[in-house]
Amino acid sequence: MQVILHTTQNGNVAVTVPTGELPINEVLAKDCPSGAIIVDDSTLPQGSDAQFFDAWELVNGKVVVNEAKKQAIIDAIQAPITAKASSLAKLTALGLSEAEVKALVG
Repeated sequence: MQVILHTTQNGNVAVTVPTGELPINEVLAKDCPSGAIIVDDSTLPQGSDAQFFDAWELVNGKVVVNEAKKQAIIDAIQAPITAKASSLAKLTALGLSEAEVKALVG
């Protein structure tokens, strides 16, 4: 399927998926900013990179995953997990029982 891509003002990639009511070229001309391009959706990042949409960038007509942005997303997801594990370790080190730790953490 063909989709329309363009870079937003904040540097992210916008993907417009036409409904089929109008030809894609009409949607491009009517609803998309100058510089928007039509691509086949099979050229978009696949596999695990597809889940890092906020790290996508449009470079020379191709969507690439900005690795620094991807890592920042991973770090943001991992931070509360790491914090919880650290807190649990500290509570256990203080001599709290497993039941007491569970009661505190929930």
